[in-house]
Amino acid sequence: MSSECSFSKVSYVIFFGLILAGLWAAFIWVMLGKHPPVIPPPSSAPSIPTPTHCPCLNNGICQNGVCFCTDEWKGEVCEIANFCNSSTSVSLTFDRILIGYSGYSKEECEENTANAGIPKATRRCLLEAGVPTLSEPVLMDCNEGLDRLVEQVTNATGDELVKIVSNTQMLTSQPEKLTVNNITAAADIANRILTSAKGNESEIAAVAAVTTISQLLDAKDAAFENNDVAIVAKSLTETLEAFSLENSNNITGVVQPNLAVQSLTFNSSLMQGVQLTALKVNNTDGQLGFVLYQNDKLFRSRFYSSTIKMNRRVISGSFTAGVLNSVDLLFVPNYNSSGISFYDYACVFWDYTLSDWNTEGCTKTSDDDKTLKCHCNHTTNFAVLMTFKNNYKYSKPLEVISIVGCSLSMAGLLITVLFYIITRKSRKQILTIMLVSICISLLIFNIIFVIGINNPNPSNQSSMSMDNNRLFSDMYIERDKGCCTFITVLLHYFLLATFVWTLLYAVQMFLFLVVVFSHLPSYFTWTVIGIGWGVPAVIVALTLGASYRIDNPLNYRQEEFCWLAALDIQGKFDISKPMLWAFLLPVALILLFNCAVFVCVLIRAIFKKKSKLTSTKHSSYKKKLLGSFSIAIILGISWVLGYLMLIDHLESQVVFSYLFCILNATQGFQIFIFFTARSKTFRNSVSSAFSSLSVSNIFLHSINFDVKRFKATSSRETYKQIEPSRSSEFTSTST
Repeated sequence: MSSECSFSKVSYVIFFGLILAGLWAAFIWVMLGKHPPVIPPPSSAPSIPTPTHCPCLNNGICQNGVCFCTDEWKGEVCEIANFCNSSTSVSLTFDRILIGYSGYSKEECEENTANAGIPKATRRCLLEAGVPTLSEPVLMDCNEGLDRLVEQVTNATGDELVKIVSNTQMLTSQPEKLTVNNITAAADIANRILTSAKGNESEIAAVAAVTTISQLLDAKDAAFENNDVAIVAKSLTETLEAFSLENSNNITGVVQPNLAVQSLTFNSSLMQGVQLTALKVNNTDGQLGFVLYQNDKLFRSRFYSSTIKMNRRVISGSFTAGVLNSVDLLFVPNYNSSGISFYDYACVFWDYTLSDWNTEGCTKTSDDDKTLKCHCNHTTNFAVLMTFKNNYKYSKPLEVISIVGCSLSMAGLLITVLFYIITRKSRKQILTIMLVSICISLLIFNIIFVIGINNPNPSNQSSMSMDNNRLFSDMYIERDKGCCTFITVLLHYFLLATFVWTLLYAVQMFLFLVVVFSHLPSYFTWTVIGIGWGVPAVIVALTLGASYRIDNPLNYRQEEFCWLAALDIQGKFDISKPMLWAFLLPVALILLFNCAVFVCVLIRAIFKKKSKLTSTKHSSYKKKLLGSFSIAIILGISWVLGYLMLIDHLESQVVFSYLFCILNATQGFQIFIFFTARSKTFRNSVSSAFSSLSVSNIFLHSINFDVKRFKATSSRETYKQIEPSRSSEFTSTST
């Protein structure tokens, strides 16, 4: 008996050793095919080092030997102040103010006034004879609203204009609180001030109006979607363009945080074109005006959608002396490159006829993503519309664990399916159908996961085009090619089918072990089959119909690998994506029911009283423990770890990620161990198979030998040789 047991153990070792060796060989072959050895390039000639050290003062940053100063400082080493110091005037306190900017008092209007919480006064910091100088404070009427100021501005002149626009400036000093009515009223006031800003007496009013518009550009994006605001914005941009060309005032330039207006004079007969990055002035014959917008909130496009929080600058160029048919523009894109990379751009201008961006008359002259160059044959409001693509990153350790675990699962599931089909007559039909269905759906899911989860599309993305085509979004989304979406549909279906079958298995277990049904209805089997394979198909079909579009497949699936979409453009979990309502929610409901059934069965098994004690207490607990593990595995309880990965704690996420990946990638192999390898029938079959292949038993058979001797008394002797799997019998007959 000991010899037979020893031989069985050796057979198991050889059998599993062959399986693991084959899987490891396949794994190494796949990994080498996906990641071929990289040969390092030959070393290039050493480059000439550039100076990196410079004595920058006042928090200046040194880059390539040049000091980049903060807004409050200027000069070669950031040694010159660009601000007016904090001040106190007439019981009003002001913080430090940048040169050319306005500051607001710390004192605010009282709570019992119409403008409670708004600063009481404002003052500007000017540069006079090279010295930062503060203007006198302008007080605000705390009971004066924007609606009344609109009525007063029509007939106001001189000092009245200054007071009205100063009040408007202070009332818009908190742009995040502005309503649509506030924005339209303030824009109307600024528009009228700039239209009538002629002569020296209106210079202060014009500067305050530009400051007001700059503050409006910090208002909430949603406010600019309103039609009334769009109408006022159109009038405002046209007024700013005309104001930049007005030569009857002494204002040559106003610079504010979100808006800059510049007026230049030149000899038109000596100029053939203009480059907005540089301009040479010869004489005073023509007028050239520029308006630079820090963002495009006054230019709301109906076709170009924005999902990235990034300012798109707009520059307006206007010309008074004839027609300027050669304008070159240079833009340097400034964006956070941690999650996205530049893909393409379009040179556009604002077409007031279309009330949208247009590419007519403009071409791209550079394919460098560091400096974007455009050429246009007319002057107007220019901009560069840019589109970006996501930078996708893969977690290499988890990818290796997934491939190894899925390989083990596929082998185990395939053996389990074959074993349960071959031995189907030895158990109830419904049990075989459920277990085989779970294994088949999980097996197909693992095969598709290993072969097709990686999306080939990112490597096929084209480079920047020199065609100046109009763009429709700031995020590049490639038109669906079908393959990755098809893989996503299959993965979604078979994984959902796996969970639905585990739910049916739990229902069947609950009916037999908890409710204790003696027999099930005749239609139960076909009902189970219809639910198990039909419900996942319905969920997948509804998901496709609700979220998939061929021109925007990323609303349904992800781009970096073929699975349901879950995150928004900022990388945050988005509840509107199908990952939540088409997978996480139904799976959560299934897992809740499975966990409840698991607890009920576990309690019943632990507290069940046996009439006859057939084993030791230690052996009984061991059987209960193994039985509990097998139930937990077949019901998919370990998938609960996937929901724990949603905890907003980095260390916890890493731990749960690895546990989730290891346990669930090897779920098929665990099913094989607990439901197939532990089966006595399977062990006997494996032992018999290996014994038939043993070299020592090839020539051994059960043969009877009769040896007869005549001339002697007949006698019969029998000898029996015992082998691990069969006996050889020798019979000798003597006479």
